[in-house]
Amino acid sequence: MTAPPVTYSYLVMDMEQFAHLDHEVFLLKSVGKHAGQSQQSLTAAYVAAAIRLVGEGLFAQAKELLHVAAESGYWSPAAQLTLEASGHRGHLQLASTPRACLQLAKTSRYWKELSLLQHVLDNACPGDATSVCNAMDHFAECRWEELHQWSKVAGDVKSDVLCGTLRGAAHGVNILEIGTYCGYTALRMVAAFPSASITTIEVDPMHVIIARNMIALSGSAQCLEVWTGHSKYLLPRLAKHQVDGLRRQYGALYMDRWGSEYHDDFIVLDGLGLLECSAVVIADQVLWTGASLFLWDVASKVNCSTRLVPVSVRDDAIAEDFLAVGACSGNTRGLQPDAVMPPPPCFRGLHAEASLFREKWFGSFDSRGTVRDDFARDMQARMLAELANLGYQHSDGILPVPP
Repeated sequence: MTAPPVTYSYLVMDMEQFAHLDHEVFLLKSVGKHAGQSQQSLTAAYVAAAIRLVGEGLFAQAKELLHVAAESGYWSPAAQLTLEASGHRGHLQLASTPRACLQLAKTSRYWKELSLLQHVLDNACPGDATSVCNAMDHFAECRWEELHQWSKVAGDVKSDVLCGTLRGAAHGVNILEIGTYCGYTALRMVAAFPSASITTIEVDPMHVIIARNMIALSGSAQCLEVWTGHSKYLLPRLAKHQVDGLRRQYGALYMDRWGSEYHDDFIVLDGLGLLECSAVVIADQVLWTGASLFLWDVASKVNCSTRLVPVSVRDDAIAEDFLAVGACSGNTRGLQPDAVMPPPPCFRGLHAEASLFREKWFGSFDSRGTVRDDFARDMQARMLAELANLGYQHSDGILPVPP
């Protein structure tokens, strides 16, 4: 890209939230053009932009945009389903439909995700969210593991635990996911809870593009919102979204990004009143990503009961990590810093180390390597040791209230 991805993120977020669709479409096309140096990434960007236009009822503009994409000679099932959602019937007449090259240069920032997208477009059944997720699972299990790449796709075992945990709370409620990546978990939740309203947010605009294509392929574009932006800036804007004159609240929250940032997200959500009184809060991979302050927060709340659930992960460095599952009862307000027992120095130190490593690692664009593996093992072991000092016992999984 000619500008850092985070720069595009802020710009796309502003255009989305202020409904400047012309500028948003232009920015998405720019992201797609430079992300993968292939017609595949540009067409994916056109599809993502068209989904936004369809969602705003601008069907003619969406069809025009997709016709331009079709003229390139590259077309996809996600593009076809989006075209049909805009009111077009039948297939476009294409001069040719060349295969996109899967051998993307590994120097490309998004070669993993674009290869995943192409595999899913080639193998999933259009209109079937479960089929899309299964194709993502297959690629992660075979191709990414073969290349010893850390997989950020949750996997069917973890998603089964997640959906099982949400089963009693998610039907007919609003679900918020922080950390969309390529849309896997959001689609698993769509398939499991078709009556729920799901909002998912992602800081990286190219990941948003890929996720929207996955969602379009699944036929779920009209029941799942994907917003661009960092949660620090986007959550306050979501708080302004209203339904029938009332602020939207979420009955279930799933956080799936870097653990040391869960603490800030949780405080913002509580301060804005975005969580329902009986909300279920789930945080992924809380050990090796250093979610020490978040765990201290939820453990300190008398109206929150939290359990740590071990789940296997696709990672050469560690065999499993924890899902933190918190069930709130009564008013969740009071999670603000001045209402929480101050964490001990060891918890603050783990948080600081994880935050510092995140900055260095994400800046390297390298998803593997001995430095990262060594950090993951060490951080996980130290997190477990401090939780044990707090009174946590692996046998019952309950996160105890600090003394």
